Amino acid sequence: MECCLAQGELIRLEGEKNGVILRCIGGAVWLTCGDSRDYLLTAGRSFALAAGQFAVAEALQAAVCNLAPVHEPCGVTRESERKPAVRFAVC
Repeated sequence: MECCLAQGELIRLEGEKNGVILRCIGGAVWLTCGDSRDYLLTAGRSFALAAGQFAVAEALQAAVCNLAPVHEPCGVTRESERKPAVRFAVC
């Protein structure tokens, strides 16, 4: 699933039962997932959200992101070859 965020727009992500990956296609996204760290995603970077984990993402500038299921531990990765799916909520 692809989503477009305007600068300053927030979304709440849920890892669901299998986890989810947020891939930044363009722009920049600030991500907080409650692990006492924040993550900056720019074009080409992605973040795997573990099953049952929640996060909030904010567009630091207009951004295009892709949301897809994942079966990896929470962390930042370079590549994503996942099929679109998963749900997100606008804050």
